[in-house]
Amino acid sequence: MTRTRYLLLALVAVLLCVGPNTALAVDDTSQVAASPEATPLRVPNAGATSQGDDAPAVTAAKRGKRDKRPNIVLMQTDDQTLADLAVMKKARSLLQKRGVTFNQMVTPFAICCPSRAAMMTGSYPHNNGVSANFPPAGGYVPWEQKSSETSIGRWLQMAGYYTVHIGKYINGYAYPNRENVRVPTGWSEWHGSADPSTYQMWGYRLNEPKGSTQYGKFWKPDPATYSTDVYRRKAVRVVRQQARQAGPFFMQVAFLAPHVETVPLKVGFIPQPWVDTDDIDPEFGIKSIPPRPAPRDRDAFPNMPLARGPSFNEADVSDKGPFVRDLPLLDEAEIEDLVEDNRRRRRSLLAVDDAVRAVVRTLRASGQLKKTVIVFMGDNGYLLGQHRISMGKYFPYEPALKIPFVMRGPGIRSDAEVGKLVSLVDVTPTLLDFAGARPIGRQPDGISLRPVLSGEHGIRKRTVLLSSGPQKSPNGTNLPLFDGVRTSRYAWWRYEDGFEEMYDLRKDPDELTNIAEDPAYAEVRDELVAEWNRLKDCSGKSCRTRSSAP
Repeated sequence: MTRTRYLLLALVAVLLCVGPNTALAVDDTSQVAASPEATPLRVPNAGATSQGDDAPAVTAAKRGKRDKRPNIVLMQTDDQTLADLAVMKKARSLLQKRGVTFNQMVTPFAICCPSRAAMMTGSYPHNNGVSANFPPAGGYVPWEQKSSETSIGRWLQMAGYYTVHIGKYINGYAYPNRENVRVPTGWSEWHGSADPSTYQMWGYRLNEPKGSTQYGKFWKPDPATYSTDVYRRKAVRVVRQQARQAGPFFMQVAFLAPHVETVPLKVGFIPQPWVDTDDIDPEFGIKSIPPRPAPRDRDAFPNMPLARGPSFNEADVSDKGPFVRDLPLLDEAEIEDLVEDNRRRRRSLLAVDDAVRAVVRTLRASGQLKKTVIVFMGDNGYLLGQHRISMGKYFPYEPALKIPFVMRGPGIRSDAEVGKLVSLVDVTPTLLDFAGARPIGRQPDGISLRPVLSGEHGIRKRTVLLSSGPQKSPNGTNLPLFDGVRTSRYAWWRYEDGFEEMYDLRKDPDELTNIAEDPAYAEVRDELVAEWNRLKDCSGKSCRTRSSAP
């Protein structure tokens, strides 16, 4: 399978889900005043297409007594790797140096929709009902039917938090770029990007309390409508606005960077008749480009090399599953493309870095920083040539499974690292713990990391699940399904045809040698299979039990 085919494969899996080189000032009032999102927005109640849920948090200011519970700000990127965090100097200074960094945070399934659903519910895909990017196994409609009432937004809203979402949501929201769409359950204030325009740095549509607005045009890179900067300004406004309220708030900001952009088309896979582009790939009916950075960052990293570890363009993939086994070696032209793609991905993260600084500075200026828990995280990782996979995810190799995860706030240690295994399903239980809120309707599968963040005690030894769901390649064939487990030392998974992969991550962190059939590891393999059998149908407490597996 060629590089283009794999890139398109990853894209279709997502979409089937039906200036000066300086940072902008935090209080750049000239741009904010001129921007369409400058007007403060409130959402009174649920039921209408332009309104959100009637939240207890809306009435918090009327109590006359300030709530001592912390605010929570969660900023999330899309397809960011652990290594990508190196270019985000502001986030490293303001969050990593002032908080805790987790070096083994993994997603149960390395694609957008299941990862975000797992994060927002604290539950594995088999419990939250979202195991794919598209219906019937995943996407927005199954999410709203099965999990919207039992997720972080709704739980915090019911606990008295004013809840705000900005940017990308569960795949398929408002598809195809619909304007009159009911606000998803659990949100007091809503600024959600409509799919598929979500995957555009310019020309995207946001559904908001004031109505639905298209921000810019795809091929006209106007700095004032660059999506990351628009989301940043909206987040800053929310922080300032909430400083005047007595109750706490929860704000979730979901950036597109460094995900690829999809070119809007008049015809093809997802026709959008309002666009002025008609340059499709003749074979697949879809076109994509690497993410475009903010205009001020377009000349950054001109000579940045692409990291080429031992698994890059792996010479021998005969011990891998059949899909990877059939991938040809990357040629020089494809590798050159990867080098430039990596630079553009990292350039796109510089505006996210500016947003992190803007939010932290605004929290400090408004007197809220010391009472705000801040989370910075990805949704899933990404593969850039490892095991011959060019620009993709889905498969449970380490670069796709691991995500950046950093927390800062009251009761959280400074400049600390945690190397123990944690999972995306731990995020919501952790935030509920800080908020003093209880999950209603479903018990999360994950654990609270608050004791680890405070330094009170370490993380229990635990096995976490890996899973997949129905995904199709561009030509309509199904990708191979798999299920497995990950421990602090080992990864094991089995494909639907029975083929297994297993790696000793301590001895082989690059996953070069499949030891599933190695007699020396037979006993360990049996323990991992037993762990999977124990956890594959777990729910709540039974997912959190201590493990004796290696």
